[in-house]
Amino acid sequence: MKKLITFALALCIFQLAHAQEEGDRIFKKFKVDVSLGYAVPQESGGSGTNAGALFAIEPKYAVMDELSLGLRIEAAVMANIDVNGEKGTAKANASYLATGDYYFSNNRFRPFLGAGAGIFTYAKVSTEDNLDNIPVNSKFGFMARGGFEYGHLRVGVEYNFVAEKAGYLGLKIGAVIGGGRK
Repeated sequence: MKKLITFALALCIFQLAHAQEEGDRIFKKFKVDVSLGYAVPQESGGSGTNAGALFAIEPKYAVMDELSLGLRIEAAVMANIDVNGEKGTAKANASYLATGDYYFSNNRFRPFLGAGAGIFTYAKVSTEDNLDNIPVNSKFGFMARGGFEYGHLRVGVEYNFVAEKAGYLGLKIGAVIGGGRK
């Protein structure tokens, strides 16, 4: 694992050292990703149904065609409902992360890997809880992701690592606004 991280860092440094001049760029510098998706909580309840939805918006700046940096703002709501409908829990996560994506191609089909780190705010409530006082927590966490862009379509899978079993897997599909070919 250390070798893989070292290789990825060396590759990024090499790419930054040989960053493209403005005239050599293929893509525009600014874009915004808008995504909807399905969220799967880290903590699954036994016989219940786990379901969730998420929404994310992420403005980005392309340092070079292969590397973009951004700020992801995301909200995810997940529920675990007992089959009998008598008990259930719901979770809500909001995150504000600094992100980076590395693209392996400058063609129309662009696979990528990315990561991010920042603040996650989350709350959990159960049908058995007193709803007068719902505890809300904020923790530092990080995210790892992969996927592809095809034109202005973006598809991705990401895992959000957060403390206290508040992590979740996100399956996303969205649109890329801007950032197309020059």
